[in-house]
Amino acid sequence: MAGEDGGAGDPMAWFPATVGAAYRTGAAGPEDLLSGGAFDDLVAGLCRAAELVRAEPAPGGAVDRAAGYRHLLVLLGLAVDEALRSADPYDPVIAPANVDNVLKWGMDCPDAAYSGTALRGDTRYRIRGRRGSARYLGFQVMAGIETTANVVADELEIGPDGTFELELCAQRVPGNWLELSERATSLVVRQFFYDWTHEEPASLDIECVGPRRRAPSPAPLSAAGVANQLRAVGTFLEASVRFWIDVEEGGRAQGLNVFRQPAALTAMGAAAENVSVWGSWELGDDEALVVEVTPPAAMYWSVSLGNYWWETIDYAGRQSSLNGHQAVVDGDGVFRAVIAHHDPGVANWLDAAGHRRGPVIFRWLRAASAPVPRTRLVPLAEVGAALPPDTTRVGPDERAAVLGARRAGVRRRFPR
Repeated sequence: MAGEDGGAGDPMAWFPATVGAAYRTGAAGPEDLLSGGAFDDLVAGLCRAAELVRAEPAPGGAVDRAAGYRHLLVLLGLAVDEALRSADPYDPVIAPANVDNVLKWGMDCPDAAYSGTALRGDTRYRIRGRRGSARYLGFQVMAGIETTANVVADELEIGPDGTFELELCAQRVPGNWLELSERATSLVVRQFFYDWTHEEPASLDIECVGPRRRAPSPAPLSAAGVANQLRAVGTFLEASVRFWIDVEEGGRAQGLNVFRQPAALTAMGAAAENVSVWGSWELGDDEALVVEVTPPAAMYWSVSLGNYWWETIDYAGRQSSLNGHQAVVDGDGVFRAVIAHHDPGVANWLDAAGHRRGPVIFRWLRAASAPVPRTRLVPLAEVGAALPPDTTRVGPDERAAVLGARRAGVRRRFPR
């Protein structure tokens, strides 16, 4: 992909995959590693990222500042994983992505398990799998961060036992087929779970069945390649923090505690069937934001809260997200949620967890429409009066049971 060198002027340096790509495409030489200069560049990039965390316009409160510094550790984890992960497109394997319930980046979906593999557009692949029962299973071919093709499992021919095959190649073939662009760099697989307790993930394998390059053995470790990755890590740390600050501040400039118009962000890696509606929230201790929307008929929908750094707020230990299975829709067909720092005693509480500001995103997948939710900022003490009399209430014991089930569901989905 053009620009994936991890250089300071690289417009894509905010994207984690630039760290892996830098091994092959960067401009550093062996002397940059041997002199220690490449490692110094990594440390300098980390220091510049830390300056962004503690400077305006980033929030200065203790919780948000702590989250900002912790986010630097997350970014380091993502970057190190990208640098060390093997990614041979001629020997592919569908492996769990590095973004999960621990390493959060770019408002990942709390209902998702992401996986994927490296691809090339000059060969052919075959996926064999068993569908499982996840609410949504989607396959997406990427060129860098741009979506070039995608298909939902429910559109495939699947056997009575749940098994299927999917061909990835440039020219259409009979049966299940996903177009492989000549610019293809990776396959992204998304599984969204509605029922975290009972839905089973798909089992998937991939093989390269077309022309492939065969190397007799791995090449010796390249000093220049490692130098390029060290530099790319430092650049990524600063660029990612700056990118998401710009995104959040750009949203805040359009209004606080309101939602904007729907968008399908395929140019930034979103699946074509995923339309999102997002807003920026800001709440004091004694405030609550009431969110109201009539959910359309959809394969999947959800709402989730993030912190200022565009990490999803802890969705295992807190109810910071709800999907169409977990949410309680009122008798009039309206979904009403309350964003607040303290439990208002309603089923659809979204826990801000002490963060003062951040994004909130609705995802509508294969939906009949993408409605923009309405909002009302009210005093926390007046939440009860702002909701219908038949609003579903929960007490401390029921809330504890819900949170226990969420923790168990997340542990079931992820290996760590």
